[in-house]
This record gives sequence, C-alpha cells and structure tokens, in this order.
Amino acid sequence: MSHANEDNAAVSAAPIVVATDFSDGAAVAVERAAALAGKLQTSLHVLHVFNDGIWATLANLYDTAHWQGGDPVLATRRRLSDLVADLAARHGIAAFADSATGGAAKEISRLVQDKGARLLVIGKQGEHWIADAVLGETALKLVKSAEVPVLVARDKPRREMQRILVATDYSDNALRAAKIAHELFPTAQARLLNAFTVPFEGRMRLAGATDDDIESYRVIERSRAEQGMRYFVAKLDGGSGFSTTVTHGHPASAVLEAAAIDVDLVVVGRHGGSTAEERLLGSVTRNVLYHAVCDVLLVP
Repeated sequence: MSHANEDNAAVSAAPIVVATDFSDGAAVAVERAAALAGKLQTSLHVLHVFNDGIWATLANLYDTAHWQGGDPVLATRRRLSDLVADLAARHGIAAFADSATGGAAKEISRLVQDKGARLLVIGKQGEHWIADAVLGETALKLVKSAEVPVLVARDKPRREMQRILVATDYSDNALRAAKIAHELFPTAQARLLNAFTVPFEGRMRLAGATDDDIESYRVIERSRAEQGMRYFVAKLDGGSGFSTTVTHGHPASAVLEAAAIDVDLVVVGRHGGSTAEERLLGSVTRNVLYHAVCDVLLVP
C-alpha cells in the first residue's frame, strides 16, 4: 500500500524506514523521518509491527467484546494507511505503509534489509519500549542487526538539523559516521569531538605521581589527540564543513556536556578496536542514548 505526491515525490533506491506503534514517541519519529525523506528526495516506508499476543492478553484480563473497533488488525492497517496518506500529502514524498506480525526488532530489521534502506528512524519511547534503558537495548540491537544507521528521534523538531556533534575516536567507523552525517545533513554545522584521558591516573597517584606529573602527561595526551584529529579531518576530504574540539575527559560525559549546548543531533559510531574497546563504546553509546536531550544517530 502506498501514497505519493506524483508531482513532487522522487523515489530513491535507498529509502528511509520508520517504525511506529502510534505512540507519542513514535509520532515524533515519523514526522522526523518524513521531513528527512522530503529533504533527501527519497521514499519513506512506515512500518507497524502487530503483536497479537498483546490482544490475547487484554482479552484475558478485561471484557473487550463490547469494544467498537472491530478487528484490531484491520483497524490498525486503516490507521496506518491514513497516516501514510497524510505524510505523502504534507511532505510531497512517496510513502508506503508496511505491516508485520512478530517481534519488533526482528521485523524492523527484516524490512530494512528487504528494502535496502539507507536509514532507520525510531522514537525514544513507545508502548513496548517503556523505559530509556529498554530503548537503548532495542536501538543497539537494531544497529547490529540492520547494519544501517539508526536515528533515534527524542523530541519534536524545533527546527531543521542545524548543529551536529560527531563523537570520534579516529577509527574507521567514526570516519564513516562523520561522512554519513554529512550526507544526511549536508547544510548543518558539524563539529567533531574527541575526548582523551591519561590511562590509570588514579593508580599513578597511588604510586606517588604528583599533580604536576599528571598534568604533564595530560599535555602529552592532548598533543597526541590533536595530531589524531588533524589526520582524521584530512581523511574527510579536507574536513570541509567540520569544526573540531579536543577535550580532556570521559567520552560519554564530554559528549553529553557538549550536546547540551544548542546541538540538534549527536552522531556516534561503533568502535573499530578490540573487544574491550567495543565494550567501552557500548557504555558510551548507552549513556548518550539514555541522557542526550537531542536526537541521536547510531552508525554501525
């Protein structure tokens, strides 16, 4: 089922997929995805995953026979069709209604793969993603399984994406994340952020290192981080359009502090290093997902 504004809509071979359960959080994601599809002149697939187990549970708990909605599957499909028609008309895009039955993450990933999507958009909270912690786990699972960037829409758009913060550890994946962010939001002001630390500062102090010793080591690490940033920027076709910040501190804290100051989107890529580093990135990513006040783009 599809709806399109034939005069203005351009269908791309790499569409955007957005998942909805018709909650307030999902509505934010749907609007963000539709607006982005219009900007990028690509098509949009709106997916609802129907969980018949929920209706069976409700029927066991309450008297639902008197409800006037009729078949919940048909009612949901009608609502989805109406939503897609509205999006197509308002945003001038080719919009398609998709529905499935089963587990949300599995079915979302399946549609993303089947359609060759360039981006998946999800909301910050829905009827099945009750807490931020659950959303974080779901988002990470989708990043891993879908193998496409996942945009987590956290709040109603107050403006177009104007200021983007890209967290970088100088890995190849961070490079890919920066490039994808620029492709999706080419007119936005993008800033690269690297947070560095001195390994084992606490143990150094226990072993007798003074504040001056620690500060000298921080100077060394800052120099290394700044050199790494220069190399990284050079790989971004000269870094056109990117400003840079190198700061001392834990990556998650540094990203969240920077993101709290007039940032519309935080971009985080999966770490390309060792297993231990992968676990660390998981911690950073979860912290950003849980606490960022703006949208978050996760790049696998």
